[in-house]
Amino acid sequence: MSYKFTRQMKEIISVSRDEAERLGNDYIGTEHLLLGLINHDYNTAARILKSFKVDLQEIVNRIEQTIRSDKGRQKALPLNASAEQTLRGAVSEAKESGTKKVGPEHLLLSILNNPDTVPLISGGVQ
Repeated sequence: MSYKFTRQMKEIISVSRDEAERLGNDYIGTEHLLLGLINHDYNTAARILKSFKVDLQEIVNRIEQTIRSDKGRQKALPLNASAEQTLRGAVSEAKESGTKKVGPEHLLLSILNNPDTVPLISGGVQ
């Protein structure tokens, strides 16, 4: 079965790359995917987080403090192993839900299943 990313997922990945560049990182990690996810208020995953009283700005602040770098702009930003695993997890979540389209909600579930990113999210819970 072939899985495709929704338009919103493609935008999230693009924003993730922009966030990695802005923060001076030479890779795209799960934390960048999370930034891309929460920077889109109109997606289902961001609305879910808000409904659970998660302070999205607090998550952004924590991530920025953790990964900001003084490195210069990079030409190509590869996904690190964690981000690759997170995207594979999103595809698995889509498969579990019986759909061929991978959306923000699947990315959120995959991120929540990653013990390395849970502390970033739980710090924003009020």
